[in-house]
Amino acid sequence: MSDASEERLDALEARLTRAEDELAVHRLIVRYGLAVDAGEADAAMELFTDDTVYEVAAVGTGMDGDTDRTFVMKGRDAVGQMVRSDVHQGLLPNAAHTPGPVVVEVDGDRARATGYTRIYHRRGEDDFILFRLAVNHYECVKLDGNWLIDRRRSDVLGSATVQDLMRLGLAKP
Repeated sequence: MSDASEERLDALEARLTRAEDELAVHRLIVRYGLAVDAGEADAAMELFTDDTVYEVAAVGTGMDGDTDRTFVMKGRDAVGQMVRSDVHQGLLPNAAHTPGPVVVEVDGDRARATGYTRIYHRRGEDDFILFRLAVNHYECVKLDGNWLIDRRRSDVLGSATVQDLMRLGLAKP
């Protein structure tokens, strides 16, 4: 094989690996929605690194008069506790997390993904509402061949920082 052929083959292999990694990150994000909607805390936890940080901002939801709050989960166990919580379990089986579209940028064993998530909730036989519309930014790492969420920030539309998250999806690696 000539040097030029080897270079083309190496370039093609690198492009294919990047495309496979991008698809894997997309699947990771979708699996999170399926896991939490199924109430499968262990399956959700497996998608995160041990020391993950997951921040969820809320606007106008404070019961104590606080209108803007951020809930921070540190570690995959905290993600599992959230899925097992009475509040989350009370949404099931009538919740549908629908992520996407997302922009994924892969850089070796690290990736960033930014995009939308909608959560729908069924309140009656034919009564479905949009429960939450947010922008999310994910920082993912590839460990032992598997992509995991290392950091995630979710800001609901209307928050002070939601456009900052949107801009992260515009940045090139």
